[in-house]
Amino acid sequence: MSSRSTRFLTAGMLVVLFCALVGGCGPDYKARAVVKGKVTVGGKPLTSGTVMFYGNNNNITSSAVIDTDGSYAMNDAPLGPVQVTVTVAGMPPGPGIKYTPKKGLTDTESKNPSGEGESIPLMSKMPSTVVRIPDKFSKPETSGLTYTVEKGEHAHNIEL
Repeated sequence: MSSRSTRFLTAGMLVVLFCALVGGCGPDYKARAVVKGKVTVGGKPLTSGTVMFYGNNNNITSSAVIDTDGSYAMNDAPLGPVQVTVTVAGMPPGPGIKYTPKKGLTDTESKNPSGEGESIPLMSKMPSTVVRIPDKFSKPETSGLTYTVEKGEHAHNIEL
């Protein structure tokens, strides 16, 4: 083998090795897990809202909607230590409020105004009471909620 061929082969092997090393470093954006649980306030289920996991690796996030029974299912939680937030949209802190749908509207579906076509499901069920929570739970730096997500499927209940 000539010295030119040897140098070319060596350079090619170095490029392949470099690509393999660089490709294996850094966060794995596809490394996710399934986390299911219940969000409660004083032992009672939170009836609506969102749970958000903030991963430590380049701010990888995932969210899940809280159902009327307080349950949530996050199918793409980032692996490793996460900071957790819980928010209830548009609800300032305070006691629960009563939800009353407008007359003629259903609380679980949306219909085309022309009356044609199928209805679109909005959520499984509208809560009869929206529970307000302290604003501190809506920010990762003040929520005080943390968790370590591992591979697979597991449960994590959140008590506020």
